[in-house]
Formats: sequence, structure tokens, C-alpha cells
Amino acid sequence: MMNRKTKFARPFKRAALVTALAAAFCRPDVAGAFEFDTGNPDLSVRWDNSIQYNLGIRARNCDPNICGNGRGAGDLTATASDRKFGKAGDVITNRISDLSEFDFIYKDHWGFRVSGNVWYDEAYHNASAAPDPAFGALGLSQLPNNQYTDYIKRWNRGPSGQLLDAFAFGRVNAGNVPIDIKVGQHNIYWGESVFSFVGGVADGQGPVDVRTALTAPGTEAKALFLPTNQISFTAQLTNKVTLAGEYYLGWKPAMLPDGGTYFGAADFLTLGGGTLLPFIGPGVTFNGTQRPKNEMGDWGIALKVRPEWLDGSAGFYYRDYTNKFPQLVMNSPTSAVADYTQPRQQLIGFSLSKDVAGVSVGTDITYRRNAMLGATPFAPVFLSTGQGDWHPQGNVFTALVNAIAYFGKTPLFDSATLIGELTYSNLLRVTNDPYKLFLGLPQNCGAGTSTPGVAIDHGCPTKQAYGLGVQFMPIWYSVFNGVDLKMPIFFSIGLHGNSPVPFGDNQGQGAYSIGLTADVRQKYTVSLAYNGFIARHSNDSAGILSNSNASLGKYWDRNWISLTFKATF
Repeated sequence: MMNRKTKFARPFKRAALVTALAAAFCRPDVAGAFEFDTGNPDLSVRWDNSIQYNLGIRARNCDPNICGNGRGAGDLTATASDRKFGKAGDVITNRISDLSEFDFIYKDHWGFRVSGNVWYDEAYHNASAAPDPAFGALGLSQLPNNQYTDYIKRWNRGPSGQLLDAFAFGRVNAGNVPIDIKVGQHNIYWGESVFSFVGGVADGQGPVDVRTALTAPGTEAKALFLPTNQISFTAQLTNKVTLAGEYYLGWKPAMLPDGGTYFGAADFLTLGGGTLLPFIGPGVTFNGTQRPKNEMGDWGIALKVRPEWLDGSAGFYYRDYTNKFPQLVMNSPTSAVADYTQPRQQLIGFSLSKDVAGVSVGTDITYRRNAMLGATPFAPVFLSTGQGDWHPQGNVFTALVNAIAYFGKTPLFDSATLIGELTYSNLLRVTNDPYKLFLGLPQNCGAGTSTPGVAIDHGCPTKQAYGLGVQFMPIWYSVFNGVDLKMPIFFSIGLHGNSPVPFGDNQGQGAYSIGLTADVRQKYTVSLAYNGFIARHSNDSAGILSNSNASLGKYWDRNWISLTFKATF
């Protein structure tokens, strides 16, 4: 039997090996990323690589209500994910990755860009899940034979990779109006949202990398959106007016964490399918994604104006788009899917950005027609019978305001940045819910949840919801020769109510992170951070389910420490 010392030793020996490998790759003569000398001043060819090593260590033992305590079973839907690395000190990630970017630019306005990343995570060398033995003895495993599927192994262990940007761009002139056009896989992000990826104009503008949002609290929303195949343009009508548009040639779902991994939201949930749902019934399978009926056709138009009297910029938007987040639904008596066949929704938006007393202020305001509402999971809607449009939808108003303040030298730091963002959502009207799946108003979304406090704990949606995100980052320059030091501190919390739309704010639910980052000669960074989750939750009387009002997952015991080394060439 492996003792505790051996359990620690093997991952850390491997961590040291991977660290040495990363260091070898990061030598300038090995990580050969550079700007090519083409001999033509009009032609720029550049290849950049960012090699990164991540070591993550669990900070708290698994909650017995989720993992079990040896005397009773844990949480039926989350035990395998939380028990995979169940003890404080367990290595939850031991990952090396490389982001490679190639740019070919002719006369500043013509060319193409290709980027992608590759990775391997030694922490997942063992592809076995770790469900509660009490459930395993009853045949309640949600991963077949307690083994990861090929999809889970690809995205969490590797070695594997993915193509990110892959587009060509050019400029044409319509009279005196220059029009910049991109064709291919790329990302467009409209609006002024900093932290919220569902509260602003950019809602649904691309698939969101929810995995990164969970593992790196405080990541700006625009960095979470993944490229999608599309055509986009920007036309500079005057020096004060810009017209932009996009038309999507493909569709991708948001990237969700996989069941059985440390950040798995539920043991069965993986967009690759191939898992089991024994808590629903024997032989019930989860079969991954039910894709939209039309995977192309999302489009949007934007007008940006910068009048002198405003001393800032205002944006006006209209978008028609498919949702990138799923509804969990039974599509036959023995099969469930992550369903994306929801009808398109429309967004009318407004944004404003300007300086007020030295503070950069931004705001997004949207009206969303037929927005997807959070349905009761696994409702028996049999899509194969052609019962028509069952998806709960409603008209929703959202607004957010953020402020970015910069501080100069003080006795405590050389400079600092403070960012705050307040978000708000309001369900104006339920427009479609023929099967009464949206059971959130008034405060009741199932048996035993008619009491307001209990309803909030269970994640029952409310008419209105508020949330707050704050990041403060002091900086110290030249602490050592060529070394700048930063201390990013992030905190987010749902202030009131549970959002009627998925992945919005939930009362008492949030995340935080505090760390130190050393920037060495603007080429290497080393970061150490403590990352945690804030949760409002309860347990049912049977002790086999832990209820949380989070949009995704039961993370209140999954705090962790991260060490990151990154070299850019």
C-alpha cells in the first residue's frame, strides 16, 4: 500500500522533472521564437512562444459531505471530482504548455495569423477516477469502470493541443473609407465589461473558457473568449465614427471542466459524453452535446462614436446569436444531453467609456429578447418526439458599470491599479416555458425550496440579481536588478439574488485570489497565488447531495495554491 510519504514524493519528483524540461525549452537557443529578417521593410514575419509551467496543490481536505467520511456516503454527483485529489497537499496540476503564435504582415494591413497551444499534465497520468467506495459498491459510478474517457484524457492529461487563431486579414478602401476585414477563426469582443462574461454586450459573442475562469480568478472576460470561425469587418467612416460587423461561419460550445477532474462541476458532466447517470436510473447515459440546428448565422453590427463633447466613446449594438451554454435535459428515457438547440436570442446594447476625474469609467447596458433562462436540470423533455420549442426563455435587462483607477508612488508601493465592476440583471418577462421548467419565480424551484433562504441556497433564480468584482494590484519596480514585483488581489461575490440566466451572479457565491508575481526583464514571470471559492451551500437530510447556488459546481472546499513559471520569446 502506498504510504503518505510516497504519495507526496512521486508527484513532486515528476514536478521537478517537468520544471527542468520547461527550463530547457526556455533557453533562447531552444525556444526559437523570433522575428524573421525578410529584407523587405514592408514585410514582417514573427513567431512568438510562451512556455508555461503550472504546479497546483490542494489547500484543504475534501469536505466529508462531498467525499464521505468512511462511515457514510458523500455527494452522489460530485464525489469522484472532489476525491481525485482529496487531501490537502495533493498535487492537482503539474502541467507544461506552450502557446505558439505566428504572424505574417505585409504593409501593416495584409497577412494572416495562426496560433495554438499544446500541453501535458503529469498530475493526470493515472486516468482512474476516485468515486466514493460507498457508491461504487452500489454500482453508482458515473465514469465507466471508473476510468476517464478519451475526451477527458485529451483535455486534461494530454499530450494534446488545439488550434486557436487561424485567419487572414486585409484592408480595402470604399472611397475614402478604409475597411479592415478578417476571415477565419478569430475572436471579437465588444463592450466595456472587465470581469463579467455574461453581463455585458459581449454575452454569447464566443465560447467562454470556463476552465480558465475557475483556475485563474480575476482573468479579464475578453481573455476567456475562444476564437470562432467568422467574417468580421471594421470600417472607419470618419475619425469619430466606426462601423463594425461580424457573421459566424461556425459554432463552438463553452469549454466546461470535465467530471472526475479536480475542477469537475459534476462527475458525469463532460461535453465528450460517454458517462453514466445512475442517480436517474439504471442504464441511463450522458451523451455529450446536442448541437444547434443551425451552426452558422450568428451576426452582429456595432457603431462606435467619439464626439468631442462626450470626451469618450459610445457604442450601439445589435446582435442575433445562439447560446454557448447548455441546458441539461433528458432526450429519451435512457439518455441525457447537454442541449444547445435553443432558439436564437437578440441583444440590443449600449456602451460608454470615458474618463471621470482621472478614473476610467465604462458601462454596458443590454436588452435581451428571448434570452435563455436556467431550466431545472434533466427535465424529461424528449427531444426525439419533436415536441417543439421547450426551452425556457425570457426578456432580460442587464447593466454593468466599472471603474479603473491608477495610483502613483506612495510609501506602500510604486504604483497600483484598482478595478471595480458592479453587475445587475433583471428578468422582465418569461416569454416561453410551456413545460414549466423555469421554476424560479416566485421563490420556488422544487420540493422543499419555497422558503426564500433555502431557495437561494439551491440556486433558485430570482427576478433581480447584483454582483461585484474587485481587483487591486500594487507594483514595486526594480526590487532586484531587472525584477518588478506585483501583488494581484481579486475578490468577487454575488450580493443579492440569483441570476435568471446561467453563469450570472449568485448570492453569497464568489471567488478570491491573492498572489505575488515577479516580472524578470519583461521576459520571464514567476507567480505564486492562493486561490479560493466563496459558497453558500447546504446538505440534504439524506446526506447524499450538497446543494449550492453556484451556476456550476460545488467548489467550496477546493481552495488551492498555484505556482506558475512563464517564459515568452
